[in-house]
Amino acid sequence: MFAALINFVVRVVLTLATVVLVLALMGVAVVTMIGLLIWSLLRGRRPVLDTSGFARARSYRPGQRAASTTPKPVGEVIDIEAREVPNKPPQA
Repeated sequence: MFAALINFVVRVVLTLATVVLVLALMGVAVVTMIGLLIWSLLRGRRPVLDTSGFARARSYRPGQRAASTTPKPVGEVIDIEAREVPNKPPQA
C-alpha cells in the first residue's frame, strides 16, 4: 500500500516536471522566433514565411506520382565564350 502511494507520487511529480519542461522549451522557441522577427524588421528585411511544404502535403495522394517529377522539355542551348575581365586599379 505504501509503495503504491510512493509510486503514484513519483509518477505525478515526473509528469508535472515533463509538462513544465515542454512548456519551457515552447516558451524559448516562441521568444526566439519573436526575437528573430524583430531583428529582421530592424535590419530592414521582411521575414519570409515559406508555407509551400503545407501546400504540397495538402495535395499529396499516396501512390500518385507528382507532376513535377516528369522532365520538362529543354529549350535551345546557347554556348557562350568566356572572357576575362581585367581588374581595375584601386581608386584613391
